[in-house]
Amino acid sequence: AGAVIIGKTNLDEFAMGSSTETSYYGITKNPWDAERVPGGSSGGSAAAVAAGLAPYAIGSDTGGSIRQPCAFCNLTGVKPTYGSVSRYGLMAFASSLDQIGPMARDAMDCAAALELISGPDGRDSTSLMKKPFRFAGEAADIKGLRIGVPENYFEMGIADEVKTAVLRAAKVMESLGAEVSEFELPMIEYAAPAYYVIACAEASSNLSRYDGVKYGYRSKDAADMTEMFYKSRSEGLGTEVKRRVMIGSFVLSSGYFDAYYKKALQVRGLIKKSFDEAFQRYDMVLSPVSPTVAYHIGRKTSDPVAMYMSDIYTVSVNLAGLPGVALPCGFDGDNMPIGMQFIGRAFSDDALIGAAAAYQKVTDYHRQRPSAFEKDSSLHVAARTGGSVPRGKGGGD
Repeated sequence: AGAVIIGKTNLDEFAMGSSTETSYYGITKNPWDAERVPGGSSGGSAAAVAAGLAPYAIGSDTGGSIRQPCAFCNLTGVKPTYGSVSRYGLMAFASSLDQIGPMARDAMDCAAALELISGPDGRDSTSLMKKPFRFAGEAADIKGLRIGVPENYFEMGIADEVKTAVLRAAKVMESLGAEVSEFELPMIEYAAPAYYVIACAEASSNLSRYDGVKYGYRSKDAADMTEMFYKSRSEGLGTEVKRRVMIGSFVLSSGYFDAYYKKALQVRGLIKKSFDEAFQRYDMVLSPVSPTVAYHIGRKTSDPVAMYMSDIYTVSVNLAGLPGVALPCGFDGDNMPIGMQFIGRAFSDDALIGAAAAYQKVTDYHRQRPSAFEKDSSLHVAARTGGSVPRGKGGGD
């Protein structure tokens, strides 16, 4: 379509991580605070756009890897409906969860990019759309839009400033004419455990091809084939990748398949049912993206469970195959960005982007830039509209 690809960005190894600290190439830093992570696994893409190096970037979202970096770096990102964007060329992490999407400064830029990359592809067996998305190119009129806010999401270790910012955003949507009410979304406390069982199982299967023969690194010190397999994987894979492959192999083993993997699939079905029931009452769901703002580099690397639980608000969207749009909604006391997300029924991506654009038309959090980087607002791919209330706390235009 005429875009110039300027390079590849950093990410957690095999997209396995929530902070871009596990990359073979080193740690990526957050442009808002170089001592903090940019999120992950697509943290390099988020950092590049936040720092003004590109108007938009592509990421992959298996359990929040587009949305969480956007929340940490004050960007807008779309995890499209499963099957709407071809995954041809994507390294498979968890095939039933992976989806590619855009990260940009605002919803309209994401829409412009998503129109280009969505649609059918015979090289991807999960491709479901007959034609690409076509978006309105403007903010939606959200008068009468029914938005549900899961009250139990705010009882799960969320930081006070994140909770306040997201609930304040709900009030903004209400002031624009949306009908906002709280409700209970069942089963969500089981989303992260079910996700990590399923994702690790699929990763174990997908990464088995990296055996030193056809794919990936091959050890030069092996004396025989068995030792080549062992050494190639031991030397060529990082700690987090090994951890997830071993978890996946364990839950798929004959003695534990029913107890873990099969049960996780059943929970996945119940989570999907919970969303289906919610969408009988609401047009979309408004929730936080992450329970905290971007944390300091090294803070969670020694505690994988704490790292995994930071995805508690995002993984359910992937388990259910739904679209989600993350966007900025405030800053904490340290001037670190806070993100929220809209979640909708399958193939309601246009409605979610329209609602996000309506919010961004009357707020300017998305216009704030890290003070250490370029403040020029010309890096856009779509036409601009925007308001000025309430003001954000970043570097400004």
